[in-house]
Amino acid sequence: MKHIDVAVIAATLWLLASMVLDILTPKSLTALMIAAALAPPFLIGIGIHFAREYFKARRRSYPPPQLDEHFKN
Repeated sequence: MKHIDVAVIAATLWLLASMVLDILTPKSLTALMIAAALAPPFLIGIGIHFAREYFKARRRSYPPPQLDEHFKN
């Protein structure tokens, strides 16, 4: 389900960026403008991916809990 959420967010951001570029530019979009429209969702997706992997690695790196001395007997 997480992948669908990221895809929906990326599509929404792409649509928003393309609408803003369409309003700002009176002529048709060039390759540079298309790249500018696609950059925000890719950058946000990359950031979400690396943040998820970072927090997953942090959760795995915690040492196991140690029992207190009076519980070991």
